[in-house]
Parts: sequence; structure tokens; C-alpha cells
Amino acid sequence: MTGTVSTKHPDYLDRVDEWALMRDCARGETAVKAAGERYLPMPSGFRVQEDGGAKMFEAYQTRAQFSEILAPTIRGMIGVIHRTEVQIDMPPAMQGLWERATADGLPLEALHRRITAELLLTGRYGLLADAASEGSDLPWLAGYTTEALINWSLSLSRDFFVLDESGLSRDGFSWKQHKAYRVLRLDDGRYSVERYDGEEQNGEPVQPTARGGAALTAIPLVVMGPQDLSVSPQEPPLIGVARAALAMYRLDADYRHQLYMTGQETLVIINGDAPAAVGAGVVISLTASREDHAPDAKYVGPCGTGIEAHRTAILDERENAASAGARLFDSEKRSAESGDALRIRYAAQTATLTSVALTSAQGLEKALRHIAVMIGADPGKVVVKPNLSFVDAGMTPEQAEALVRIWQAGAISYQTLYENLQRGELASAERNFEEEAFIVNNNVGDDLQ
Repeated sequence: MTGTVSTKHPDYLDRVDEWALMRDCARGETAVKAAGERYLPMPSGFRVQEDGGAKMFEAYQTRAQFSEILAPTIRGMIGVIHRTEVQIDMPPAMQGLWERATADGLPLEALHRRITAELLLTGRYGLLADAASEGSDLPWLAGYTTEALINWSLSLSRDFFVLDESGLSRDGFSWKQHKAYRVLRLDDGRYSVERYDGEEQNGEPVQPTARGGAALTAIPLVVMGPQDLSVSPQEPPLIGVARAALAMYRLDADYRHQLYMTGQETLVIINGDAPAAVGAGVVISLTASREDHAPDAKYVGPCGTGIEAHRTAILDERENAASAGARLFDSEKRSAESGDALRIRYAAQTATLTSVALTSAQGLEKALRHIAVMIGADPGKVVVKPNLSFVDAGMTPEQAEALVRIWQAGAISYQTLYENLQRGELASAERNFEEEAFIVNNNVGDDLQ
């Protein structure tokens, strides 16, 4: 076997710089500026200084402002996707996952939001149905960022994954970085797990089993992308917003540098000796250095002809960022448009939201089905139905009345009527069709649990 457990898949290496870019832009100005010249090249004129331009670059970078548009865009999209929580049906034995789906106590809905956030940010996330820990009857869902999914098999059977589980470990009152890896395999059609401390294997491979000792014939790891459940990494869906933000950052640095230089005029003495002091209240007396040359003094500075061009370029990049995703949350345009116009304008732009919502729901459903298999429950009873109504399109009374008339005429079923009323926010989002039908048919109160 060639390579080591820490070897990265070639597709991983192709995307790792994109992931770093996305995380830095999401963290904001502090992270972007900490990266130095990675995102803001030093002007060539700075390098001729004795210190290699370090002080001038520090000032150049300090004056620049980074537009923090990526993180708000992601938060806005998460809010839109999860405006109405997904409908999740599970066997009774799995209901405990609602309150604690992960080993660190994350509720299921909060885990789903984390999945959505990672798919929007980096375009990939993994969920592993992990063995039950001490004191629990249910397996946990363990989440892995795209950076932690370092190697995998390209076969259809998906029989090999390497997970980077490195992180900080506590040693008394101090903390140290610890390298650890988990290797998931299918050996002769049976799921097995290997653990590594650094590059050295820790113990013998373990073969987890379902409740009752039944063998697991598939690796219970689900990898999600922004478009499908592909293992290979895909381009982050909002990388256009991040790149536009970085372009504005570089333009802003040049723009503010020009403003600074324009305001820093230099006193020039012609045919005379430099004065001992300059400034308000100081009288400058010039004596000609030569009898045939009249002395003169004047302030000179950059003309600043490029300032307006930079302002225009910054505005253009803001529009690029809007086109790449941020426009979805342009509140001024939203409030000025009718509902129909809003739907038309958002039709193409909500494609990313729809794709991410569907994929995150499909991935969560598949991971929960792995848990069902592990505890001996029916995986077919696990259903995750996402909210796909992203536009704030509350149904008007006229629309509701028309919809009811269509139902009364027999053109649609009561279930279709109810689902449309849910999307129009006139029916409860907390109850499915069967629960609502039970209330209607039995004339019970609105306190169904």
C-alpha cells in the first residue's frame, strides 16, 4: 500500500484553497487581513523600501475595508430555507434524536441548520451514523466538514473513506494539537473501522454491528453536496459572493490609498533652502540659492484622477456580489415589488436554495435510515420533507377562497388543498395532512400533540 493515512485525495487538493477562501471570507475582515498578501498583493512600489515595504503595506492594509457580505448572505439563506422547519418522521425508537442527535447534545433541527450552513459555505458535508456511546441506546450522528473528508473511494460501492479527526486535546490546564484519523472500509462486504493516532494504527480494526449482532453491509456515512449526494467535492455555491468581496477589498485598498496620498501634499522648495519648519503659523522666508534664480515654494500632490474610476469599479463588484447571491436579501427591492414580480425575479435565484434544501434533507434522511438499520427499526419509516417555499408569499384571502372553490369542485384533493394552505401560511406547519384530517374528521381541539 502506497501513501499514509493522512494522504489527501487529488480532488481534495484541487478544492482546498477554495474552502480556505470561503472560510476566511465568512470569518470576516480579521481573517482576511491575517492572510496578508494571499488576498491583497503588495504594490510593487512598496518593495523598494529598506524594510521591503512592510510598514507601508501594513498601513495600506489597515486603511482597506473588507465588505463582510458572505456571512450575512449565508445567514439569510439559512433563515429562508429553515423559515419553516422540515417535516421529519421517524420510528418511535428514534424519537430521542429530536432532542439530542449528536454526541455533544445538538438537537436534530440544529444539526440540520449546520448541514445547510456547510453546504452553502463549502459545498460539502458528511454525516456518520456512529456507534452508541456509553449511557445511550441510540447511535449518534457525527458531522464532518469537507476539510475532514480527506480521502475516499471512487467506486460505486463507496467502500473506503478517511476522516481527519485531529483537534485540540486537553492536558491538565493546557491544550495541545492531536493528530487522529478514522478509516472506514467495506471488507468482504462488511463495515469495519480503523483508528489512527498520527500515522500509527491504534488497535485492531473493529466491525460495528446492528442491534442483535447483525452485520452492517454498508458504510453508514452520507456525503452531501450542494446539488446531490456526490462524494467528490463540488464548487461552493456562494464562491462568487466571496470572490466579489475580495475584489472589492483590493479595489478599496487602492481607493483609500489614493485618498490618503491625495491628502498628503508635499512642500516643494525651488531655488532655495528648505525651511526649518512648516505648518500653520510658520512664516517661511526664502533666499535664492543663486542670484539669477527666483526662489519659490508650493505644495504638490497626486491629481487623484483614478479615484472616481475606483469608486465605479467598487460599485460594479457590489453588483457582481448581488448577482452571485446577495441580491436575494435586498430588502429595498423586495418591499417595492409585488408578489408576482418577486416570484418572477427570484425564480432563477432560488435554484441554489432549492438544491441545497433538497440535498440536505435527502442526506439527513439517508443518515437517519442508517441509524434505523443499526437499531433494527424500519428505515422506510424515516422521511425528511424539506420546506421548498422560499418566497415570503403569504396567501391572500382571495387566493385562499379560490383554492377552496377548486377543491369543492373536485379538481384537487383535500391533501393538495392542505399542502397549498401550508405553503400560503394559512395552515399549521407543525402538523402533517394525516394529523389535520384527524382533527377535522373528529372535531377535536387544536391541541393535538
